[in-house]
Amino acid sequence: MTLTTTTATLDRLVTDLTATPLDLTTVAGSHRTRRGVSALLTTYNRCPFDPAAGRLRDNPLTWALDTLLAQAGDTLAEIVVVDDGSTDHTGDVLDHYAALPGDVPVRPVRLAGNAGMTVGRNIAVEAASCDWLLFGDDDCLFSPHYAAGAAHTLTRLRDHDRKAGLVMLPFYYRALRPRDVVDQDEIGRLHLTTARFSTRFHAFPAPYLHGPAPRLDTASGLLAPLPVQLVGGTFLTDRRLLARAGGFADQTRWRSAYAEALHLSADLTRAGVGLYFTPDPRLSAPHLKFGAVGRFPLHPDDLDTVVPVLDRPFADLVALSSVPRTNTGARVPDRRLLTEMVGSFFAFFVAHSPAGGHAWATRMHRELVIDATVHSLTITRPPNLAERRAAWHDGLTAGGRAANGGVIDVQAVLDDVTRTVGEPRILL
Repeated sequence: MTLTTTTATLDRLVTDLTATPLDLTTVAGSHRTRRGVSALLTTYNRCPFDPAAGRLRDNPLTWALDTLLAQAGDTLAEIVVVDDGSTDHTGDVLDHYAALPGDVPVRPVRLAGNAGMTVGRNIAVEAASCDWLLFGDDDCLFSPHYAAGAAHTLTRLRDHDRKAGLVMLPFYYRALRPRDVVDQDEIGRLHLTTARFSTRFHAFPAPYLHGPAPRLDTASGLLAPLPVQLVGGTFLTDRRLLARAGGFADQTRWRSAYAEALHLSADLTRAGVGLYFTPDPRLSAPHLKFGAVGRFPLHPDDLDTVVPVLDRPFADLVALSSVPRTNTGARVPDRRLLTEMVGSFFAFFVAHSPAGGHAWATRMHRELVIDATVHSLTITRPPNLAERRAAWHDGLTAGGRAANGGVIDVQAVLDDVTRTVGEPRILL
């Protein structure tokens, strides 16, 4: 297929899917999905606008809560929101939602200080009343079948794979539908010894466009999920399997929590949990990336679309989200983001494999320092050479110290790295 043909085929498929009513019936004897899922959010300073000034629904946390409260069916039992020490209007916003009547209560859990995203997620898990836990970000919009579709998908998966324990759901950066088509083996990949990984949860798998797209089952018409090795932040899992994997690894050292998904994916895999990704756009969570200017491609037809539950154009939400902020969510200044990306990933890979740590450090020297390649779309401009070299050096220093003290000789790995790339020695 040519690019034009592929894009047109994807557009037709997405249009056909979204026009098809879903039939998501409970699978008796496998899992009681009626009021059987807790939705969990961790939030930090995502409510900069004063509700008393008439700006309640300019706050991204309300977009997430309103679209969760509007979920189709009766899958959700509750929405647990951990306020991770916010200093803005988050408290007032949560008071408003906690007082709302309805079958799905919003249950705030307030922390005295900012403990970090992974701590907040673990606290949310402890506070949840259900065994099945549905995760998302506090600046996402959740499609109407996000909860019911995830529960149905995981239930059906377990009919065929007893190890299936997590289904990752698609998210689109400042978009309402998938726009990119990629090879299936580019989605959710993680290789520890080569430090190669790929998320691509915003993209659509090319094989699904070659003939009829594979279905999960005939009754629901949902797309069949793919086995993956890496997941992100929008997923459904079983609390018992999450506990078996040790929960969310402590990432308080890193303000950006950039490596959270790597740790979670590796820990779940080591615990014998099967990971899957569904590319079905009807189960998606468009991600607004609040506080980031970014280099996200925008699509006019998305921007003109009125988000039904919120009754406002998607362009309004993008405009509010595109104002640069650093004291919100896991957002940090660009320089720190680069440093933490280098460091937190190095700490992860070197702890699992010296070869992986070496591969990550040398590749970042080539890509970031030499080629000025910045993979994060939240960073609008590449820093200068001195800044890039400092981010690489400081990141490896911090990552090396984080990983040091285990069975791996991290200093020896770093010594080999600096010899290979011709940089001064990094001392831990």
